[in-house]
Amino acid sequence: MSKKLDRYQEHRQFAEEIPLIDCQLTDLSALGDFKGVNMERKLAAILAIDVVGFAGLVSRDESGTLAKLENLRNNVIGQQVGAHRGRVFKSTGDGFLADFSSTLEAVHCAIGIQKASALEAIQSTDDQSLVLRIGVSLGDVVVQGTDLLGDGVNVAARLEAMAEPRGIAVSSEVMAHIRGKIDLPLEDCGHKRLKDTDSPIHVYMTRSEPGKIAGFLDFDQSDLQKKLIKGSCLCGAIRYEVNAPPVSTGYCHCRICQKFTGSAMSTWTAFPASAVRFLDEEPRYFASTPIAERGFCPKCGTSLTFKLVRPHEAAFLVVFTSSLDEPQNYAPAIHSGIENQLPWIDILDDLPRTRSAESRVLQEAWSSVGLPDPETWGPAAKPPEVF
Repeated sequence: MSKKLDRYQEHRQFAEEIPLIDCQLTDLSALGDFKGVNMERKLAAILAIDVVGFAGLVSRDESGTLAKLENLRNNVIGQQVGAHRGRVFKSTGDGFLADFSSTLEAVHCAIGIQKASALEAIQSTDDQSLVLRIGVSLGDVVVQGTDLLGDGVNVAARLEAMAEPRGIAVSSEVMAHIRGKIDLPLEDCGHKRLKDTDSPIHVYMTRSEPGKIAGFLDFDQSDLQKKLIKGSCLCGAIRYEVNAPPVSTGYCHCRICQKFTGSAMSTWTAFPASAVRFLDEEPRYFASTPIAERGFCPKCGTSLTFKLVRPHEAAFLVVFTSSLDEPQNYAPAIHSGIENQLPWIDILDDLPRTRSAESRVLQEAWSSVGLPDPETWGPAAKPPEVF
């Protein structure tokens, strides 16, 4: 190995061993001239999450706190990030980093995480619940295997540190994308530095409000009562109940959904998988691709569910919205799979539109079965043969 590559590995090891907030790799030229190293760059929305006062919670109740952290990781953060087509690329004990191709999706995810954790705390009898701070940035990052480095990551970590407990802080670049599109009370806090050596960041953040029981969030009685959401197939043989609010909603124009539902596009609502219960009969499942299973009624043929099973079983279950008893309550929030949108459909809304190839969760799932190239995705996709 050349001396230049040796020096590069030393810098990388040093960056991984110090806290993320102190990682000054925004200027990657500091690593030297690496003509032999291919450094892929991309623009990404980065979400940084941290548990407030985690060390103190562990000192008071180690086993209980670690159990809560595991629940947070799997049933709140993993669920919300996956359902919003993001990817958790790093976990640092009580901190998590995720990337998204859509800034709107990243902010929707941040709101969903704070709402889910606050609602869980309100409904719990435990007064030592985990309280989160979240920062969202939009910036240039460098891809190093499954990890991301660079300015976008560092800014997100600094924003998270500036956010109030149970709050969200975003950069001016993020604000420019979400202004007028997301109902989030963000206050312009001007330019701030976390440390004197940092470059100033134009920060917008939520503020706790008097009378609101969870920071900037408020919950009505229907949120607190865990109202059951119900649905069924056309013939009624398969009925289901959901005891948790939806994680996300949307339209899908992908070719697989078109084929499965027999329509120009599908509408879907994602719920925590653990919250969905089939009452009598269960759907029959069909492996529509190497990465997912779709559920349907074998008697009437109604399309009911979609679930990712690669690289692991997803923590969320997608239900086709029209199978809900009250589908009018679950308006779509995004268009996905627009690469296959039919030319004679023109939906005049300002919802974000994403291609399947831009979904971090789909990239990870297809790559896990040996098909990283989006050109190979679709109804006829087959994993490469391994000899």
